[in-house]
Amino acid sequence: MRRVSDLLRTPTGRRLTLVAGPWDAREVGSVVLVDEMRELATAAPGALAILSRHAMRSCDVLDALRLAGRGGLAGIVLPGPSGTTPETVELARRERVALLAGASDHSLSDTVLGLSAAVRADPGLLLRRTREAIDGLGAMEGAGEDDILRAASASVGVAYVVADLADPAANATVIRVGGRPDGYVCWEGEDPAAAIVAQVVATTLGRVRAAAREAEAARERALLALLGAKDTRTAARRARHEGVPVDGWHVAVFLRDPGGGAAPGAADPVLREARGTAAALPSGLGLRDGGHRDGGLHDGRLHDDGLGDAGLGDAAELSAPPLVTRWQDGVLVLLTADERTTLVGTGVPHVPRAPRPSASGPSASGPSAPRPSASGPSASWPSIAGAGVGTCQAGPDGLRRTASQARAAAARAAAGEVVRFDRLGVHALLAELSGSDSALVAARDMLAPLEHLGALSAQAVPTLKAYLDSWGSRTRAAELLSLHPNAVAHRIRRIAEALDADLSDPQTRFALQLACHVVLDHDCLPETTTTISSS
Repeated sequence: MRRVSDLLRTPTGRRLTLVAGPWDAREVGSVVLVDEMRELATAAPGALAILSRHAMRSCDVLDALRLAGRGGLAGIVLPGPSGTTPETVELARRERVALLAGASDHSLSDTVLGLSAAVRADPGLLLRRTREAIDGLGAMEGAGEDDILRAASASVGVAYVVADLADPAANATVIRVGGRPDGYVCWEGEDPAAAIVAQVVATTLGRVRAAAREAEAARERALLALLGAKDTRTAARRARHEGVPVDGWHVAVFLRDPGGGAAPGAADPVLREARGTAAALPSGLGLRDGGHRDGGLHDGRLHDDGLGDAGLGDAAELSAPPLVTRWQDGVLVLLTADERTTLVGTGVPHVPRAPRPSASGPSASGPSAPRPSASGPSASWPSIAGAGVGTCQAGPDGLRRTASQARAAAARAAAGEVVRFDRLGVHALLAELSGSDSALVAARDMLAPLEHLGALSAQAVPTLKAYLDSWGSRTRAAELLSLHPNAVAHRIRRIAEALDADLSDPQTRFALQLACHVVLDHDCLPETTTTISSS
C-alpha cells in the first residue's frame, strides 16, 4: 500500500511540496478532488484530498487539517504554493495529516489523474480492491444483470456497461453463454483492477444468462406440452411448476413463418426478433375493459371484443413477461393478465381484410375481388408471412384455445397482414378447423384417395372445391378453373369414383367441401407438403 512518501516519488508527486505533517503516517487508499468543504468531511479514510481554490475560500488551512484529521485522511493538497506557521505545523503533526502544496503551473485535473493512476497501480491496493469486488459479486446470488453491473461499478469505481458489439478502441471483455459470445462488458480507463473485475463480471453475467435461458427453455417446453396435451390437468400442473402463468387471462399472437425456423444449433432471427419485441413491451399495456364492442387492430392497439362487460378500469397489467416460442409453423407470443381485460398496445398494426370471394356470390363471375394490401410489415413484430390474434381466454383450456385461434387466424393472413380471429365472421369456423391438427388429419384422410389419380392428383382437390363451391355447376366451376365444362365433368367423374362418394348427397357434399377448404387453407396436398394452387 502506498503512502504519501511513495507518491512524492512519482512523476506527478515530484511537483508537490510537503509543507507540514508526517508523510508516512497513513496509507493512501484513494485520491479525491474537493471543491466544497463538506466533501472533505465525507471523504473516505485514507484519502488524499486535493482542494480547489473554491474550497479554500470557505475554509482556512487549520479548519481543513482538523476535518482531515477527524476523517482519518492521509493528506491534503493545497492549490498552489503555500506558506506555513508554527500552529499549522503543530496541528498537522497532531492530526497525523500530511499537508502538501501543488505547483502553480500544474492543473488540478492533471494532479488528480496522475496521483490516482499511481495509487491504483499499487499491487497491494490492486489486490484488495479486486478481492473486495469479487467477494461482493460472489454474494449476489440470484441478482439480475443491472444489479451486478451497479455493484461491480461501485466497488471498483468505474462504470461497467453491456454492449452487443464492442468498440475496437474501448476496453471490453466477452460474455460467453454455452461457450459462444453473447455480448461484451465494456468500461473506460486504464485501471488494472477494472480489467480483472470485468472478467469476473463477464463470467457472472454468462452464468446468469445461461440460467435464465434454461428456465425460459423449461417454460417453453412446458407450454408446448400443455398445448399438445391430452391430459390438460397434468400438463397444466407441470407448466405452473415451470413458471408458465396458466391461470390468468390470455391473448395469443401467432406469427406465421413458413421457413420453420433455423437449423438446430443455428441462430433463429425470427424468434430472436419476436423475443426482443415482446421483451420491450411495457408491463402495463393499457389493458382495457372487455366491454368495448367497437375494438379492433387500430394504430397498433389490440382490442379483444369477446369478453362481455368486465367492469374493469384501465390499470390492469401483464402478470408475467410475454412467453415467446416456436410452435407448429411459426412463432407463438402469449400475453397474460390477472384480470379479464382487453390487451392494448401489442404493436400489431391494423390491416383491413376483405372477405374471400365465394363462387356462389354475385361477383363470382368476375375477377377475384382485390385483397387490401398491407401497409407494410408490422412496425414492431418481425416481417413474417402473416399474423393472427386469438380472443381473450381464461385458464389452461383458454390458453390452448386462444393459441389455436391465433394460429387459425394467421393461416388466413396474407404476407404482412394481421387477422383477428373474432373478426373472421362466418370464416371463423373454417379458420378454427384449419388450425386444428385433428381436423386437418381427418380432411387429408378423407381426400387421400385422390393422390392415386396420376396426373390429375395435383389438381383434384382444387377442382372438387370449385365444383362444390359452385353448387355442382360444371359451367361455373369451369369458369373458375379456366377449363372447358366437359373437362370439369371428366375430372369430377374420376374424383367421385376415387372417393367412392355420391356427390348428390347433401351431407357428402358438405363434408367434402369442408375437407377441401381445410386442406387448401393449409396450402398442401393430403399427406404431403407439396404446394398446390387452383389454376
